[in-house]
Amino acid sequence: MVLQKFDVSITNASKGMALMLILWHHLFYEKPEMGLIVYQTALLAKVCVGIYVVLSGYGLAESIKHKALDLGAFYKRRVMKLYMNYWFIALLFIPIGTLFMGRTLESVFGAHPYQGLFIQMLGIHMFTDVSYGYNATWWFMSLIIVLYAIFPLVFKLTAKFHLWFVAFSALLLFADIPLVNDWIFPFTVGVYLSQHNGFVRLFEWLNTLGKKRFIILALFTIFIAWYRQNGYLFDSVRADTFFGIALILWTTELVLVSDYAKRALVFIGVHSFNIFLFHTFIYYYYWGDFIYFFDYPVLIFAVLLGICLVVSVGMEKLKEVIGFNKLI
Repeated sequence: MVLQKFDVSITNASKGMALMLILWHHLFYEKPEMGLIVYQTALLAKVCVGIYVVLSGYGLAESIKHKALDLGAFYKRRVMKLYMNYWFIALLFIPIGTLFMGRTLESVFGAHPYQGLFIQMLGIHMFTDVSYGYNATWWFMSLIIVLYAIFPLVFKLTAKFHLWFVAFSALLLFADIPLVNDWIFPFTVGVYLSQHNGFVRLFEWLNTLGKKRFIILALFTIFIAWYRQNGYLFDSVRADTFFGIALILWTTELVLVSDYAKRALVFIGVHSFNIFLFHTFIYYYYWGDFIYFFDYPVLIFAVLLGICLVVSVGMEKLKEVIGFNKLI
């Protein structure tokens, strides 16, 4: 199949794939009793963060690719949308925890609960003593807000220096930058892939190999997965840029041949940010006994995914009713 453009639908499908990896990772990465395959794949599924960061860099770069960068408009539109969705979900789920589930602000934040909550709602909690705060998964907000803040600089430097700046950002993997050092590289790679139509070019090269591309892509995926867990220097999350791109390419192959798979993954991808923000409440903080009651890993995963999609669809309907999207 020919890939004409790595467009929003394929990006959303890739986000859908990454969201499923997030759920699998969080459900089973501390559950070796579920079996070796489930446990090891759950550890590997942490690549979901790298996938999201690559796609974030790519998507932001695509949004300004053919127009001048207006810093004021960029921050107003992108950052406020990020915050508003974050606050909306916090406003829904934190009261449930404090009123009905015994997860009070005092039990989480200690002697200064409202100060701690305020810092977390700003998204800077991972750079303070608040740390993970009310929801451990919200650590990502501290990361993505910084990446959004530095995006204009990353975009300009990548456009000017091309692979030289990509190589420099790889060196930052070994720099002592709190939280952000592991993720500037995949973010920069995402920007670079947008500026140079990288996904389409990768796909065009793979297509020249015919069916051999599946063997080559499979061998590369297996190798990078093994290296991620057992390698040296560029192992662990440092390898996730390459591992993540391999999984994005597999997802692209799938959606190009299966319209059903594309529609399903795009649907999940559209709801991925909502689910990322609230799924930990469902499977861990509030209703963990119910989720794990289903015993079989695939069934546990399917139940959690199904519940999360229903909740997210309901939330989007609520946003329509109260005019939330117009406010944004």
